[in-house]
Formats: sequence, C-alpha cells, structure tokens
Amino acid sequence: MRTISETAFIAKLKQLKSLVFQFDKTSNDTKEILLNDLILNVPKKKDAYLQFHQILICMMAYPSNQALLNLVEKTTSQLLKQLSKHPSIQDKLIGTGLLHTAVECNFTYQNIKHIVQCFPNQVSIHSASSSIETQKTILKLILPNVEYSKIHAGEKDFKTRISEFHSTKQQTDLEWLLQTIERSNPDSKTQAFLYNQLGIFVQWKISSEKDSVSFLRGTPLPTYFHTSPLEKKINLQDIIKQKLPAPVKLSIKEKQQLIHSAKMTLFYLYRETEPFTNANEDDITLFHLDKGISIALFGSTNNKRYSLESYIGYLVLKNNIPASYGGGWIFGERSQFGINILESFRGGESSLIICELLRVYHQYFKANRFVVKPYQFGLHNPEAIKTGAFWFYYKLGFRPENNDLRTLAKKEENEKLKNPSYKSEASTLRKYTKSNIALTLSDKAYPDFDSEVLSQRITKYINNQFDGNREKAITQCFKQLKEALAINTKTWKAEDLDYAKQVSILFCSYPDSKKWMMENNKNIVLLIQLKSAKTELVWIKHLQQFKAFWKLIC
Repeated sequence: MRTISETAFIAKLKQLKSLVFQFDKTSNDTKEILLNDLILNVPKKKDAYLQFHQILICMMAYPSNQALLNLVEKTTSQLLKQLSKHPSIQDKLIGTGLLHTAVECNFTYQNIKHIVQCFPNQVSIHSASSSIETQKTILKLILPNVEYSKIHAGEKDFKTRISEFHSTKQQTDLEWLLQTIERSNPDSKTQAFLYNQLGIFVQWKISSEKDSVSFLRGTPLPTYFHTSPLEKKINLQDIIKQKLPAPVKLSIKEKQQLIHSAKMTLFYLYRETEPFTNANEDDITLFHLDKGISIALFGSTNNKRYSLESYIGYLVLKNNIPASYGGGWIFGERSQFGINILESFRGGESSLIICELLRVYHQYFKANRFVVKPYQFGLHNPEAIKTGAFWFYYKLGFRPENNDLRTLAKKEENEKLKNPSYKSEASTLRKYTKSNIALTLSDKAYPDFDSEVLSQRITKYINNQFDGNREKAITQCFKQLKEALAINTKTWKAEDLDYAKQVSILFCSYPDSKKWMMENNKNIVLLIQLKSAKTELVWIKHLQQFKAFWKLIC
C-alpha cells in the first residue's frame, strides 16, 4: 500500500481531472496509476469524497476502453464502501445522492408517491413547513371528526402529531399519511392539494448502490469508447442537418426505467420538472445519437398537458449516464428552450449536447425558432454571469431579440476578434438579460408568437367582457363553440370537454369568432381531440399546419 499525504491527494486528483478528456495510451496508463493511488488515500473529508466522485462519474461516461471503465466502476464502489465507515462525513454529504447519505427535501405529491412506491418502508417525514393551524385543518379533513381531541391537542410539531395516529411498523408515517389522504378523497387534484398544503419535508437514506446517483442509468445502449480528444469547435449547422435516426424501440419496462432515472436525477438535485413528475409512459421517445449521446423526450399525462403550448422535457444521457436535463415549450414552430448541464459534465461536451438537442427538437418537432429566456444566461443567476453564459449561446447563433442589445453584442464580438483576451464586464452581461435571445433556423417559420400573449389576452377578455366571472365566460363561450361546430359533445371524453371549454374562450375573444369557428370546424375538432392523444406530437404537428389559427392570432 502506497500512502500519500492529503496535499499529494489533492494534486493527484487535479491531475486526474485534467486527463478525463484525454484518451491516448499514455493518459490511460496515468489514469490507472492515479486511480489506484487515490482510492487508497482518500482524506476523511467531505470535499475529497465529493470531488473524487464527480470525476469518477465523468470518467464512467467518457471511457476509452472496457478495462479502464471496469476499473473506474470498481473504484467508485470502493469509494462508496469507504464512505459507509464514516457517518460524520455522510452527514455532511446530505443531498448529494451518494450511497449511505440522506435526502431531506420537499417534493410535490405526484413525485413523492413515485419515491415511496420505489422505496417502500424507507421514506419518512422529516418535518413540515406549514403552520400548526394548517396542519390541524388538513388532519380534520382527512380523519374522522370524532378524533378531534388529538387533532387539536397542543402545539406539537407535525411528525409528533402524526405519530399519535400512526402506530404500525409495516409502513412509515409518510406512507400512512399518503394512504390516509387517498382514502379521504377520490379526486387526485384534491389529494395533491391537501398534501402540498402541508409542506412536508421527507427523509430517506440511500441504502442500495444501484439506487445511488453513482449508478443511476437509463436504458442499456452500446457503450461508446473515446479514442481521440473531444471536438471543441462545434458547428451547429453541420450537426442540425444530420438526419435523425429512428427512435429506439422501447419496452414498457425500459420506458419506466427512463422515467425513474429522470425523476431520481432531479430528486438528488432537490428539483422537479413537470414533464418528469407527470411523465406519460405512452409519450416517451429515445434517440440514440453520435458519440454515446442519447436523448430521452418526456411528454406529460393528458390531465397535466399545457393548453396553449406543449412542454416536452428531456434527459440527455452520455453512455447511459444522466448528463443534462431541461425542456422545450413548443408553440407552432417556436420553442422556448432551457438546458441544465449536470455539474460532473461541465467543461466537456456542453456545446455538442445543446447542438444535438436542437437537432432533435428541430427535426422531430419541426421547431425552427428557439428562444432562451434571460434566466438561462444571467437574470437572477449569478453563476451564469460569472461563466459568461450569454456568449455560450451567442457562439451557437443565438442573438438578442432587442435591436440595441444585438448591436451591442456585435460590437463586443468585434472586440473579441481583435483581442482574444477581451472579456465582457459583468455589468454588460447583465444588460443582455433585458431581452430574450433567439436562434432562427428558417425564415419561413411561423410568426414568432409567445403563447403567454394569448394567455394574457384571455385574462383581459374575461375581465372586460364578463367582469372577471370565469364560470360565466366558460359557459357562454363553450355554448357558442358547440353551436358553431354543430357537435354533440355527449360522446366526448371528459378531458376533451375540459380542453374545449378552455380554447373556446380564446376563440371567442376575437371578432366574428362564430363565423371563424364555423369555417374551421374540422380543424378545431381535431385540435381539441388530439390534445388527449397518446403522444402530444400529433397535436403539435396539427397546430403547425392549422394556418387559419395563426392568421387569427397574429
């Protein structure tokens, strides 16, 4: 056994990190030596475990050969085994997703149901952020009134109060609460409302290696082994024109695994996105692309889909390891776009990943204009200002929608060409956040129309024409829609009826709406009924082709 000092460990770890994206024989041999040295000398400190682990994750995603991949996986298991012997370090690594560490966070009802189902008798209540009065009110709604004495007794914290109603060891207090809420009311929306009002923070200790962030994987796909340095000069236009392969054929089990991986990826980050939380097994699509990159697309269940646009989430995997997540809000041929690169993968193939994402959304959903909101490149986001995220998007072809800011960016671009060391001031980068930035792939794209404008129009229409009475607005507009379309809605599905009521307000907010609806009868009926189809792709394509709709709103 070769013992090295903590200082030497840090130096060797830094050296290993510098070699992650080098794949020649000398680099591979050095990686092997460093791994064997490092695993035997990990300092008993939080940062040592965390930083070493992040490098190992990246190395598993970027292997140069099978032998080295096996060594990295073995080293990762050894690191986790060492961590099991140090409870004090485990306590400092709460929320990292590492084996033997705890997760303590607040999640929505839908997401926590998934976690509890996957890990029975393991997830319990940590605390609740709601007021004592709110807690008493909710308990009164879900428990028999005759138990009022313990419901209202004392100023106890929620976990203690719950313990007086829950005594069995066959389920945790959280499982008992979820079951009690479900039994109290059959309506899923009411169940979610009651649970979310409590502000429950859960606690769970990761006890299985396969469930930890270290070995979270998507569906098995062939491993891509790197034999040459990463391409740093990425040409978006070259990538986006490459024809997409056919989607991977997935079994139900494989779709469920992708959903689980997506949810758990965000679970360990203490985050949620609607397409992951409300993922629809019928609307999961996977593309296996170049260099071990695969992109899984997630549509939501029918009752959680947006009314005026389609929110399609994604999980990017590198050799089946989650590397990035985000989504596109598609409206016609316009897509608002957001991306998050996981920390272990920053500084690697970020440009390639975003290019592959744009390729998928462009070819599969026919999106021709991509819009990035200011938060992504700096608004209320100091990290994005620090890293100059604006210029990351600019190099790919994104430009400010504001003319003055576009001129400023062009001026700075010229400065960069004359002086390669030129860097934008933080104050200048903050100026860019006063405008969206956009990438246009086709001049023939539908008008650049933000669905938020329609939402605001509907609110204004209801307030002006119905004095803010939403029920009256829905009743009158839906009646006009039925008359104009000459349809019998008695045979319609409940979700189609609900959606028809919503879009009827939009249509009625325009002059001569009844005449317009009569003229576009078939397209409107199809628009309504396709919203509840198995996959939202068919609705997206129909709306793109519904020319009269775009003429109406523009």
